Amino acid sequence: MSNDFCATIAHRGDAPYFVFVDHATNAMPEEFHSLGLPEDILETHIAYDIGAGELGTTLARILNGTCFCCDYSRLIMDPNRDPGSHDSIPAVSDLIPIPGNEGIDDDERKRRLEVFHEPYHARLAAEVDALHKTHPTLFAISVHSFSRRLMGDYRDRPWHIGFLWRHDPTNARAFIEWLSGHTDYCLGDNEPYDARAFNYSVDRHIGARKIPHITLEVRQDLLSNSAEIARIADILARGVRCLVEK
Repeated sequence: MSNDFCATIAHRGDAPYFVFVDHATNAMPEEFHSLGLPEDILETHIAYDIGAGELGTTLARILNGTCFCCDYSRLIMDPNRDPGSHDSIPAVSDLIPIPGNEGIDDDERKRRLEVFHEPYHARLAAEVDALHKTHPTLFAISVHSFSRRLMGDYRDRPWHIGFLWRHDPTNARAFIEWLSGHTDYCLGDNEPYDARAFNYSVDRHIGARKIPHITLEVRQDLLSNSAEIARIADILARGVRCLVEK
């Protein structure tokens, strides 16, 4: 199989903003036979970050920046995980078994690494380096979305938007402060996930290059349609501009 099935430039602009979405799609090549999962399961958050691809693209358009999206489902091999980690190819995700990932051998794991994971990161690195050379003041935005409730939990997650940070707490906390003053959202500080535990793509490509950045987690019920996505993107774009262009 060609390794072209890894990433797409969803929007190309001239401004010094780079938006990237690791979990933009639930797409899989036919050879995977949907990993044995029914279509309705592939439409859930275990296969991709619902709404994140459109949010990232819309945000980049508003900012006149560049949006880079992964082209394959994280169930094949999660681009935002260290390839050596146990959950990079999950056999179970949010209590749902993934038949096509159960009992895969080292050869198949290596093949997915070579065909999907590393080509994606090679293209991501090349894009970051090219943009950083053109725009020394490049600002990066990693976009994710999260489910309102995980399987087995009895309570909803309270946050509307989370800001994950490890290398750049200053911009994350400044954005939290800005949103707190302009919205009534419940905001997460390294919630619902902690970037100090894992944020592989940012660690590998953005933090390592000391590029100022934020990592966003937007709750998926706020991204239920294009009008809602456009509204959230507009708010986030105003915040980014206030943060960067002050």
